[in-house]
Amino acid sequence: MARFKKSIYLSYSQFCVFLSSLEQPYNDWNDRSFAQGFAWRLGSVSFRALIDQGNHIINFFVNEQAPAISAEVVRAFKVPFTVKDRNIEVGSISDSAPLELPEGDYSLQVEFIRPSSSGVHAINVRLNLGRCDFEVLKADSEIDEQGDFEITAAPAG
Repeated sequence: MARFKKSIYLSYSQFCVFLSSLEQPYNDWNDRSFAQGFAWRLGSVSFRALIDQGNHIINFFVNEQAPAISAEVVRAFKVPFTVKDRNIEVGSISDSAPLELPEGDYSLQVEFIRPSSSGVHAINVRLNLGRCDFEVLKADSEIDEQGDFEITAAPAG
């Protein structure tokens, strides 16, 4: 079990998790992926952030029991993620941070937190060994959780 924080500057309204070994780690968005709030392909997922750009506190929880979604969470997703070569990165096009994890299939849960009274934005990232399905755990008015998920994003670039 591990728990830690990082400060990361997000840009282009997206928070990304990807394998460090990918040549083109960022994803193109289509209408459906934009509406559902994430663009996913094997080894890379991008999530729609609450703001276009700015500093975020990223809270990481690795192999810890995920609690019920709190009232402070504005939007939350759960997607499968497979770690290969132990190295992943989290962040955005302008800033990312490396992480080392054991290889395997993970449940990746990302929770966007309502900004604090001081305007600080935070994101909870929960990585737990084990498989999961695609799921919108909490949606705000900008997320369309109806219909089939688009899970074939193309690399950006």
